[in-house]
Amino acid sequence: MRFVLIALLTVLGSGCASKKAAGPDAMLAENKAGKAAAPAAAPSGGKRSSNPAVTPDQGLSGKVVSANPVLRFVVMDFPVLKMPVIDQRLNVYHNGQKVGEVKVTGPMRDTTIAGDIMVGEAQVGDEVRED
Repeated sequence: MRFVLIALLTVLGSGCASKKAAGPDAMLAENKAGKAAAPAAAPSGGKRSSNPAVTPDQGLSGKVVSANPVLRFVVMDFPVLKMPVIDQRLNVYHNGQKVGEVKVTGPMRDTTIAGDIMVGEAQVGDEVRED
């Protein structure tokens, strides 16, 4: 039993300790040495392509949680650290289509703030964002 355990650990240890190719440069070096054939590499014009940087959207975006079409005002909910300022104008979108414009008037409480409907209309569930 002890012999089987030692043999198993030796095989596992030698598999982990083997040298692995780190990338295209390492595979080309192996190809030149005649050890392994490298897959076809993309032509390089002296420049290496870098991965595009992904940046998060920093825009202001919230939802309409209450709307009064008669008095033409809405109550909007925003993320904790991304609240609009008073007198800021925001666009209202329903299913991706712009349907109105809101002017933030206040008052503000926690993550909700009130605003007046300036143009168009707004319904509960509509998205409010700056553009």
